[in-house]
Amino acid sequence: MNVNIIITNTWSNDASRNLYASKWLDEPALRIACENGEKQCGGCSFFAPFNSDWGLCANAKSRHHLETVFEHFACPTFVGEGWGPHGFTEDPNFHCRCGGEGSEYWDRMAKLFEERPTGGTT
Repeated sequence: MNVNIIITNTWSNDASRNLYASKWLDEPALRIACENGEKQCGGCSFFAPFNSDWGLCANAKSRHHLETVFEHFACPTFVGEGWGPHGFTEDPNFHCRCGGEGSEYWDRMAKLFEERPTGGTT
């Protein structure tokens, strides 16, 4: 049972902790996906990070909704968006396209395009 307090450094639901500890004993497809780096909560559109390891599942369709989960945890309702900012939506049109890169990276990219010669061939 999930507890209704904010926990930012461990599981808020013992059943979810046990799923992770048992490597999804009864769900081999989920275990394999997680081991392959797929469907991990940190890359889900509905993961709201608290710190570098823990965050809140904000997916109303997930059995882990409103639980504190580990970023490398996984669930069947995963919505991939990458490990950067999250849009909290299933609609990919509203997903972040930054790939997790910060504004300094994109500022450098923009400057490169601004400095690129226009017209003719180089």
